[in-house]
Amino acid sequence: MRKTLIAVAVIAAGALAYYKFGSGTAASSTLAGFEYIPADTALLSAQVKPIDLGSYLSSLGMGPQYYDENMQQLFADMEAETTEAQFKFGLALGQAYMKALADPAAFSLNTGIKAQMRSLSYLVGLSPVMRVELADEAAFWRIFDDAEKSSGFSHVAQQINSVQYRQYRFAHEELSLDLLVSVQNGWATLAVTSEKFAKQHLAIMMQAEKPEHNLANTSVIPEMQKKYQLDQGAFGYLSFAQLSKFLTSKDGNSLAKDVEAAFGAQTNVALADWRNPACDADVAAISASWPGIFIDNKFDQTNPAMLKAVGRILIPTQNQETVKSLSALRGFLPGHAVSTDHVGMFSMAIGLDVAQLAPSLGKLWSGFTEPAYSCQPLAEMQSEMKQSNPLAAVAMAGMASGLQGLSVTINDAELDMMSSNLKSADALMTISAENARTFFEGLKAFYPPLANVALPAAGEELDLASVAPEVAMLGIQPKLALSDSHLLLYVGPKATSQSAAVAKEGLSKNGLLSLSMDYGRFFKALEDSMKATGAEVPADLQQFAGSKMKMVVKMDVNQQGFILHTDMEMAQATK
Repeated sequence: MRKTLIAVAVIAAGALAYYKFGSGTAASSTLAGFEYIPADTALLSAQVKPIDLGSYLSSLGMGPQYYDENMQQLFADMEAETTEAQFKFGLALGQAYMKALADPAAFSLNTGIKAQMRSLSYLVGLSPVMRVELADEAAFWRIFDDAEKSSGFSHVAQQINSVQYRQYRFAHEELSLDLLVSVQNGWATLAVTSEKFAKQHLAIMMQAEKPEHNLANTSVIPEMQKKYQLDQGAFGYLSFAQLSKFLTSKDGNSLAKDVEAAFGAQTNVALADWRNPACDADVAAISASWPGIFIDNKFDQTNPAMLKAVGRILIPTQNQETVKSLSALRGFLPGHAVSTDHVGMFSMAIGLDVAQLAPSLGKLWSGFTEPAYSCQPLAEMQSEMKQSNPLAAVAMAGMASGLQGLSVTINDAELDMMSSNLKSADALMTISAENARTFFEGLKAFYPPLANVALPAAGEELDLASVAPEVAMLGIQPKLALSDSHLLLYVGPKATSQSAAVAKEGLSKNGLLSLSMDYGRFFKALEDSMKATGAEVPADLQQFAGSKMKMVVKMDVNQQGFILHTDMEMAQATK
């Protein structure tokens, strides 16, 4: 559980790399460099509007604790275990950037990366390319020069057309990859590629040649931004249409050509069943219906002490029947569970109209299993799906008809360090249904201990310890209250206030899922609970216990498909 939560925190922090922290007028997508990005790239992430790099790193809690004695010893141990210069070089680069992250205010000075940074990440065929704006070219190159000196690993100076670049070749058994690094016009370019790929792809990666069809002279970006209403300052996408082309062709796009060059005959054998006109047509139809994943973000820095970021991830579909079926599943999420203004230690809410579960999933299942595919692999997968129909299991949910949502919110919790028992708590659990009283009465038939519980009248509360003595043994005094649409179980002053607010909320369909967390408070409570049981507290957990980040993630369905909203607040370090 701990590793999962830490992973969520790391992913959330990584996702913030898309978020812009700076000021200025609205930016357009005409950032220099788009003319070197192939229009058929399968992946794009564009930070067009500059981000304040020092503020960004500080808001994530970067500092000396991220390069402590344990991290230094880890690098030393890894270096001692290898004799290969290429691996020592990679470790030296990693160590240099970890040292730089330990001082966010001086990160730009130590790395040469511009303090108000812009960046581009994309694919040229199969090769990932990252471009970042620089303030000091000498400082940028110094990190590579120092890594070469300490490792004994050196680059080969190369030139294509008029562009000079460094080539670092890494080889392991039969596999070899090249790290290419160049600096020109105030931008650093890093690419990972293979000598097997076409020389034209190399020229495009190094900005020595423009692809004939690129993101500057085609309508890919403006059409995408208009269709999905993406913010122009920071956006990106993963194209399913481009990804799928290597599956059905040898040369359908740059990616397919690179896959063919890298794997050749092996690819032809592995993908033989897919490379025919029938599969080409069927896969193209699927990718047209599900075009990809699209992202954007924007921020608010009106409060100089707090950075606020709002991001979206959209997975659209052109099939409106699918959208209707997904929308029918939406249920109720309490207001406090989806607002950064009311983030507790931890909150999770599920919005689900259980009455729509079977019919909606039935329509979705038919949509996946009924199309007649001519492509043999797709037909076989469809046949296997039909044999494992999940609708029979879903039918059991009919007994909870009327249910619209569940939520659990933990505002505070404290353990007795001596007994490891719960000392105090402030928490709320809600069950939302079309008729909360009728729903509760139905639960009694499935859970006998509830049989003698008489629900309080609307506006009153019931002390659960009076009807369930075992609750009193917990050392807390939870209450039960009821409104027309909500069953409310709560303990503590903040939860009492939250329950009163939920009781007044109408039963609207407003989402599928929400998750919120105050990272500092949550991991501090987790740290305290581990100490109470005598368990060793890992260093990574201690770092998160000092985090100032709050996050709310909400999954919903809009008129285009699935959408994931992320709201974050991060305390900004004072300068």
